[in-house]
Amino acid sequence: MAGFRKRALAIAMIGVMCMSVFSTVLLSGCSKGEEKPKETTLSKEEKENVKLKEKAREIKVSIDLNNVHQTIEGFGASGAWWSQNVGGWTKIQKNGLETREWIAQLLFDRENGIGLNTYRYNVGGGSADSGNCDIGDKWRRAESFETAPGVYDFTKDANAVWFMNRAVELGATEVVMFANSPLERFTISGKAHGDANAASKSNLAPENYAAYSNYFLDVVEHFVEEGLPIKFISPLNEPQWDWTSGQEGCHFEPQEVVDFLKVFIEELEKRPTLAGVELSAPESGEWGNTNYKYMEAIFADEVLANYFTSLDCHSYWSDKAAKTKFKSWLTGKGYEDMVLRTSEWCEMVNGTDYTMDSAVNLAKEINDDLTVLDVVSWQYWIAVSCYNYRDGLIYVTTANEVVVVPKRLWAMGNFSKFVLTGYQRVEADSTGTSLEISAFTGNNGTEDQVVVVMTNTSSAPVKYKVSDLNLGENFKLYVTDETHNLEEITSERYEDGYIYLSGQSVNTLVVSK
Repeated sequence: MAGFRKRALAIAMIGVMCMSVFSTVLLSGCSKGEEKPKETTLSKEEKENVKLKEKAREIKVSIDLNNVHQTIEGFGASGAWWSQNVGGWTKIQKNGLETREWIAQLLFDRENGIGLNTYRYNVGGGSADSGNCDIGDKWRRAESFETAPGVYDFTKDANAVWFMNRAVELGATEVVMFANSPLERFTISGKAHGDANAASKSNLAPENYAAYSNYFLDVVEHFVEEGLPIKFISPLNEPQWDWTSGQEGCHFEPQEVVDFLKVFIEELEKRPTLAGVELSAPESGEWGNTNYKYMEAIFADEVLANYFTSLDCHSYWSDKAAKTKFKSWLTGKGYEDMVLRTSEWCEMVNGTDYTMDSAVNLAKEINDDLTVLDVVSWQYWIAVSCYNYRDGLIYVTTANEVVVVPKRLWAMGNFSKFVLTGYQRVEADSTGTSLEISAFTGNNGTEDQVVVVMTNTSSAPVKYKVSDLNLGENFKLYVTDETHNLEEITSERYEDGYIYLSGQSVNTLVVSK
């Protein structure tokens, strides 16, 4: 029995010794000096940022704040072909907003959207009222306000008017009223487009120039008296095209444009209520090519040559070379001080696109017009689309009011949300051939700012030293790329004095001076 106790005691002592050694090992392994490093798990975005910074090619960026160009009026979009429908969409979305309210905020609200400050309202020719047209797509028809000659019902076109009012309530400071076609009863075809058998002929007879002008001006005057900030009016649109079906439209030859505009101006000047409203013309479909003969006709007329201090055109079919040529042509004609506006553009390509491809193309178009033509405002065409086309800033389905936001909306926001009315463009350049750049200075109501918009058209990332800009380091970077929608991600893209721009991206650097 004693032997058993001794053996048990010995076993117990061995156990204690083993526990002591085991505890010592554990404590030794947990000591601060010998701590085993933990593995760091990076998120997908962090991994992408690491890869971006490893692969970025260095470029130089320069800005000359003393070399000042045009003063910016703003950015906008048209309500044609959608607002007369979408303005009545009251289904409650998952975010708790009506469909129309959500879309309005995305377009015109500076906090929840891209802060467009200009809304283009379409004064319809009446094809939606009569149905007397070769326009199969009902979205492309528009109501008129006339119920009988000289009798108006301004409760009509209620959905589109709702959107115009809501845009102003959300912050739009400028309304442009434009028409694609004269009122049907003034046209030769009796429709809000021309006759296929009379292509390349105007659909508006000269004897109706004054009547159409007064109808259009009656509509404008009504909404001015309602308190809407109507700054510009445009009674003709892309006069060089035939417009014989598919949508409202009216062809004019160059001399017909001159003759009509002179009558329109005469009627406009009879209305003191509209004294502060400016006539936009000729709303040509392109800056070069067919545009020249219309410009030649306007400049050859003494009345119009002295009347117009600005020209509004669309950027369709106009590459950078065509815009450069047109700007040089204007200067050669002695009109280097003529103010230019891009009043319409969308990418004329079939197929729905939600990606950075069309977003980069949009940003490049805006940048070219700002830097080559010195336009003071830039307006997009169809803000909301239900089509299989690269047009809308927002896509919708007509059956159940589904809203899908492509990258194009946010890319335009890289300009419209930060380049405010009154900002001035200053000279900017870079050594990167894939980098489109424009820079602006102004005061946002709180502080002086320098805003630099950079579009990297290449799939490869680039970097540049912020010190090259000589602007200090009190800045924020807003990015639209494959993984970001106009998001502020300064810290993720700034390291060791460098700003990193991902491939296929639109970036806005906002510097507080």
